[in-house]
Amino acid sequence: MILIFLRIVIFLLFILILLPFQLVIVFLIKKYTFVIPYFFHNLCRRIFGIKIEICGKATANFPVLFISNHASYLDIMILGSLFKTSFVAKKEIAKWPLFGILAKLQNTIFVDRRISSLKSQENQIVDHLNKKKNLVIFPEGTSSDGNKVLPFKSSLFNIFEENLDSKIFVQTITIVYKKINGIYLNRTDRKDITWHSNMDFIPNIFNVLKKFSIEVEVIFNEEFIPNKKWDRKKIALQCWKKINYNLINSLYRK
Repeated sequence: MILIFLRIVIFLLFILILLPFQLVIVFLIKKYTFVIPYFFHNLCRRIFGIKIEICGKATANFPVLFISNHASYLDIMILGSLFKTSFVAKKEIAKWPLFGILAKLQNTIFVDRRISSLKSQENQIVDHLNKKKNLVIFPEGTSSDGNKVLPFKSSLFNIFEENLDSKIFVQTITIVYKKINGIYLNRTDRKDITWHSNMDFIPNIFNVLKKFSIEVEVIFNEEFIPNKKWDRKKIALQCWKKINYNLINSLYRK
């Protein structure tokens, strides 16, 4: 309990210290919006004992649409500590206490699944990328248990059908939860540490915070510009295959 208490206190303390600076940047110096979130995510990684082994690297090209699997709220912290980016998240997160505010201050694009909203959301994503700002999406639409990659929802990939001449790079990322306290996870243990299905948030975050260390592997594939002949479903499937291959390969490799 002492470890949990210390981590929560330090986490909240850093938010109190950094929040005023981020507010000033967001409203007055928008060019540097990503600086404090990048610094903050790196701090949180260390506070929560998250260790990352990186395979490959984030591309230096931009703008980039990063495509990643999703198994936990920790994914945001992990990816946000590796490169400067914003995220696409479901609209419900905007209403979450504290985390909703933090997400907004990182220029998160909030989406819902209504057909009537898709065009507006596509425009937001394209506008964000056209400003040379990177973006991460989790096409599964929800989080998995970390042992598999759920089928990708292809709707947001429609930006490539609508903008055939775009020079937006795509890079796939695979996040693999490997060890807890230095011990390799089995399938059951991994289900316990990730956040999925209808798991309650508070018990899960307490379970995470009491772990001395969590080790993950982050795998970057080479970036690419989608073939103009591919429709959104083809692009989504190609990305899914890359991520799924990396996950399976990593899980069966010590």
